[in-house]
Amino acid sequence: MNVSELTKDQRLKTNDRGSSIKDKRQGVKDCFSLFRFHLLKIFCLWSLVFGLFFLTGCASLGTYNTATGRREFIIIPTSSEVVMGQDIHRDILKENELSNRQDQIERVRRVGQRLAQVSDRQDYQYRFFVIEKNEINAFTTPGGNVYIYSGLLDKLKTDDQIAAVLAHEIGHCAARHTIKKFQAAVSYDLIGNIILSQVETSDQIKRIASLSSGAVMSLVFSAYGRKDEYEADRLGVRYMYLADYDLQGMIETLQVLKQESKGEDVPLILRTHPYLNDRLEAVKKEIDNVKTRYE
Repeated sequence: MNVSELTKDQRLKTNDRGSSIKDKRQGVKDCFSLFRFHLLKIFCLWSLVFGLFFLTGCASLGTYNTATGRREFIIIPTSSEVVMGQDIHRDILKENELSNRQDQIERVRRVGQRLAQVSDRQDYQYRFFVIEKNEINAFTTPGGNVYIYSGLLDKLKTDDQIAAVLAHEIGHCAARHTIKKFQAAVSYDLIGNIILSQVETSDQIKRIASLSSGAVMSLVFSAYGRKDEYEADRLGVRYMYLADYDLQGMIETLQVLKQESKGEDVPLILRTHPYLNDRLEAVKKEIDNVKTRYE
């Protein structure tokens, strides 16, 4: 009886040891799985960081932009950008009426084309339009289309002042600020696939094209960042100088906008182009820099 009980106890101990070994093995497996899970999370995180860095600042693969002096990763080709601009132009005409005043139209085109000839960006043709609307505004769309409202034109008395507005908008074109806004509207998963060469660039264009008309126009009128505005001012001063316009016109135009910003009804251009005092000071410094550089 005692031998039998001892044998039973030994069997129980043996089973306990077996269970303990199984538990330890399972514990090792769980630890390894947990380690592998955390390792995968770290890998994904760094992959995301690398992908974003690649997208926004990969200097070795980006194209050098003479306007900004930086290498930039732009995946929308100029041909597609021009097509986008044509589509947006049709949408603009649905909601707005172009001016039929030939003197006004010819003046804007003459000044605009003179500035366009000295732009850093020459891979598409610039086109200039006057929207018949009593509003203080000007904007540009992909593909080099520049629009100015008749309400703003009426406030500008000289060609130099008109040149200041158009040169600023051409600056946005040359620095590719406009197409960057549209590129940013596309989801990052698609951009990631483009980086990995899993989809064609044309798929991104289709994604942008699939945006509703309202969404597209929201992008058109959405504000640029402070850095972009300063950069467009800087380029605008350069283009005015190279096109032989009086740089004082840039200061006068910003002063006109500053004057119009007073009161309750703040124009759209002033809601999307803030920091007028800061911009005035920056423009004055840039005028000195340009004169020093080119004279």
